[in-house]
Parts: sequence; C-alpha cells; structure tokens
Amino acid sequence: MRRATPVEIINGNSFRLRTDAIIVLDGVEAPDINTPEGQKARDKLAELVLKKKVEYETTEWTPMGQTRARVTRDGLDINEEMRKFIESLG
Repeated sequence: MRRATPVEIINGNSFRLRTDAIIVLDGVEAPDINTPEGQKARDKLAELVLKKKVEYETTEWTPMGQTRARVTRDGLDINEEMRKFIESLG
C-alpha cells in the first residue's frame, strides 16, 4: 500500500495526486461528469478523499498510464463507498 494526498478530483471515480499521478477507482463506473449525477459523484469523492491522506494499492495500469487502484482512508474502503453512492443515484 502506498500513501498519498489527492489534490484534484477529476470525476466520480478518479483523482490526481500531488505527484501528478492519476488514480482511477477499480470497479467503480461513475456517471458522466456533465450530468447532475456525475457532479454529485464527483462531489462525494471530493468529500471522501480531497486533501486527505489515502492509501492505495495498484491493481493495473490503464492504457493512458493511469493507475487503477483499491483506495482506503483510515480503514474506509473508498471504492465500496463510491459504488454504493453511485448505485443510490438511480
């Protein structure tokens, strides 16, 4: 597990680290950022991780060089939290 601090939320399932690396939550499909649901998902992810220390474990690299990962913060499974939140959007 690596530790890092997200400094920018890109959408409901990805964020940028201080190192400029982009982390994509493994197994989380976020709604399009240009929809109300996509904005809500982005806001929820920001609430959970923005400027907070997180731990992540890489599961694979995307073709665009992003890191697909399992992410936790203080023992909270961020991937699972976001999956549940996105499902609740309808």
